[in-house]
Amino acid sequence: MSTKKHSDLYYRSIKNSRRINVCSAVLIALILSGDKKGKGMVTQKDVAELAGVSFITVSRVINGETNVKEETRLKVQKAINKLGYAPSFAGQVLNSGKCNTIAILTPIPFYQSMRTFYLMQLISGIEAGCRKKNLDLLLGFAPEAGTDSTYDYLRPYRQKKVDGIIYVGLKQLPEEMIHELRVRKLPCVVIGDRPESSLISWVDTDNYDAGYNTVRQIWDKGHRRIAFVGLKDEIYNANVIDREKGYIQALTDFGADYNPHEYIIRTDFDSPDIQSEVKEKLEGFSKLPTAIFCCADSIVPAVVKAIKELGMSVPEDISIVGFDGFINSTFFDLDTATNPQPLKEMGEKAMEILVNKIKHPSSKKETAVLKVPFRHGESLRKL
Repeated sequence: MSTKKHSDLYYRSIKNSRRINVCSAVLIALILSGDKKGKGMVTQKDVAELAGVSFITVSRVINGETNVKEETRLKVQKAINKLGYAPSFAGQVLNSGKCNTIAILTPIPFYQSMRTFYLMQLISGIEAGCRKKNLDLLLGFAPEAGTDSTYDYLRPYRQKKVDGIIYVGLKQLPEEMIHELRVRKLPCVVIGDRPESSLISWVDTDNYDAGYNTVRQIWDKGHRRIAFVGLKDEIYNANVIDREKGYIQALTDFGADYNPHEYIIRTDFDSPDIQSEVKEKLEGFSKLPTAIFCCADSIVPAVVKAIKELGMSVPEDISIVGFDGFINSTFFDLDTATNPQPLKEMGEKAMEILVNKIKHPSSKKETAVLKVPFRHGESLRKL
């Protein structure tokens, strides 16, 4: 190769190298300066400049602190929205020691029957509380105790990816979870159960009173033989146990001429055998009840089918009352008397307690009991 060709190749390579270096320099400059068009590159300083406030004020707004005027807060929020600013998760954890994330842990999978409605209404209340405090949600499933699972559902809590937990107590809080909470001093609020641990706060409804009042409502309609569909002894649900106690006490107080215990039908929430179990029990009664109080709305459809299998109808032959309040939000075509639980309010209250516990770790255990109203429906007729 000639000297001239060597020279041309040399100068061409130098020229290309300079072009690459210039492109790299421009790219680095854009990254360092924070290109306002690229999401994730905007800083709190940029937000402060656009809003015309201090860096500290922006930080207070982002962290949900209350010592900021509403007018200023709106101005900062407008700047955040315009610039597309999002705080660095890692930076937040380093600066405050908090990850601004709350976990919801439930022992019931979302595909399990109508209890999904129960969970979703609770979550809507929790989510509303999170929005008020500018917090994120992490949803997790706690498998049944003793099940063979290789998935470590406690990992997010061990790795401190959340600041606190809300446990939906449709089943008892696992012992291993209580141990983790104690060891890691992680704030926790349980919904729908009342753990005895001094570390765990809870939010619940007055199920005994609601069970008692439900029987009163049925009794006032002229019914004198009322059955109760509850859960099998091996199935833990503190709320249903309290509803059953209320049912028994009300019939005792009202002077029922039969033993209430003999008119309790035991089944499961999601068992395909509910219909056959209820039918078998009804066939065994010496005197049929004129009304049935179901411990949960999810059981109502199967009970109605059992009654129809016996050649009877609701409410002409047997009236039906449910519990929870979501049965009339489904495709079930019977206007059902029920007890609508204040699920959204329970979620909001749990969030309020949890946020207070996160801010004040040494604060005492908090509890809250909400009332459950009765809702009349066509499924409960007057005799």
